[in-house]
Amino acid sequence: MSEEEKNDARLQRGLLVEFDFAVMPGHQIMLDVCKEQLAKEGLKIDDVLMARYMFGRSFVAGLSALCRAQEISSFEVSDMVATCNEIVAEKIKNSLSSVPAAFKELIKAVADKGIKVVLFSVAESEAVLAAFPDMPEDMLAVSEDLTSSFGFTSWEGWRRFARKNGLHERLCVSICGSGLSVKGALTSGVSAIVKDNELVSYQDISGYDMQVTDFDTGIVDEIVRLLHLG
Repeated sequence: MSEEEKNDARLQRGLLVEFDFAVMPGHQIMLDVCKEQLAKEGLKIDDVLMARYMFGRSFVAGLSALCRAQEISSFEVSDMVATCNEIVAEKIKNSLSSVPAAFKELIKAVADKGIKVVLFSVAESEAVLAAFPDMPEDMLAVSEDLTSSFGFTSWEGWRRFARKNGLHERLCVSICGSGLSVKGALTSGVSAIVKDNELVSYQDISGYDMQVTDFDTGIVDEIVRLLHLG
C-alpha cells in the first residue's frame, strides 16, 4: 500500500442524514403547522399552494411570497417563521419514540463499518441522541439544523454540516428527503441516497445514487461502495 493510500484509509468517512425529512415525517409536520398558524391570520392554504411558493426558497422567502400573493400583510413574517419552527421542533422531539427500528439497525451497521453518522434535526441534539442508546458515542452526532429552509438542505448546508463534524463532504454519503436536497448534496460533492416521500414527489431527483422506499441494512453495501471501502 502506498503512503497516499495509507493516508486515505485513515480519513473519516461519514453518513449525513436529513433526519427530520428522510426518517421522521417532517414534511407533513411542517405543512400541518403552517396551515394551522397561517389560518390564524386568515390565510387558508393547501399542499399545492405551499409547494408553489416554498419550492426552492428559504422559509422566510417562500412565506413572504405567499403572503404577498394573497395580499396578507397583517403580521411579521419572520415572527411567523420562528413560531412555526419552534412548534415543528417540539413535534419532532415528541415523535422520537417512533423512529423506525430499521433505521436504527441501518446506522448501527454503518457505524460498525467505521463510518460516522451525522443527523440533521431542528430538535434538541440531546433528545435525538437519546433515541439511539445503542450507538457508539463517537460514531453518532446531531447537528441542530436551525437554517430557515422549508424541508431541504442546500449545497452550503451539506458542506457546513460535514465540515462542522470533522468530515470532508467528498468523503460522505447523504440520505435525502427531497429532490432539492439531492441537488444540494450532488452540487456539494456528496453522494445521494433519496428516500421516497409523496409530499415532494413533484421534485426532480435525477442524479441520485440510490432510491429507497424503506430503510434496510442492505443499503449499507451501497454506502460502502460509494465510500470506496469495499
